[in-house]
Amino acid sequence: MTMTKKELCVFFLMAVLSGFMIGIGGTASLLAQFLFGNWGKLVGAVLFSLGIYAIVTYGMKLFTGMVADIPKLGLGGLWQLPLCFFGNILGVALVAALVWNSPLAASVVPMGKAIVWGKLAMKGWGIKCFCSAILCGWLITLSVWASKYAPKKNLSASIEVIFPVVVFAFCGFDHSVANMLYFYFAGLLTWQVLGYVLVSIAGNIIGGVLLPLVIVLKERAKAERAALDAAQAENQ
Repeated sequence: MTMTKKELCVFFLMAVLSGFMIGIGGTASLLAQFLFGNWGKLVGAVLFSLGIYAIVTYGMKLFTGMVADIPKLGLGGLWQLPLCFFGNILGVALVAALVWNSPLAASVVPMGKAIVWGKLAMKGWGIKCFCSAILCGWLITLSVWASKYAPKKNLSASIEVIFPVVVFAFCGFDHSVANMLYFYFAGLLTWQVLGYVLVSIAGNIIGGVLLPLVIVLKERAKAERAALDAAQAENQ
């Protein structure tokens, strides 16, 4: 796939804005957990869904959302994924920098640090991150594809975009882009952090591409059935 320079610029800016929205949603989620205690995780999950809802509504480019398009992109279009991820983490970094210098820093930053230390301190963190990221990737695909498959393109589509995000955020499944906000707040850059990011990316890809691959198989089976029925009709 090729793009003009202007299209490429718009693509990257949409990726940055997508990361910016994930950062805002993540910040709101952390603040809810700080303010509301045990109920904060549920409130935070609902608030975090704002980020994905805005991304789907305005057609921004999110790495975990683009994963669902891998079967359609083909080998020639895979270069878009790392470019999108770079734009996403840049957008998250912008939010992190703004929050660091805002009144929210005193409450939000320590919450982000606590999440990071909890993730990295887990025994067998690699396999746990990988399995968690697969579940996250699956739910994100359900969310970003809702507008295509919802029976009604209004309220039902909105609910189908939001609900899977609330579930993954409430469960704490690993989202490779959202995790970057916590790592920025913790100020960590170690080999373990890099490994955690790479494992979460791999898990998000596997989980996110499962449904699209099955749909491709379904469409091929449907086409084969149509061709077979046509051939049988000709022979009659």
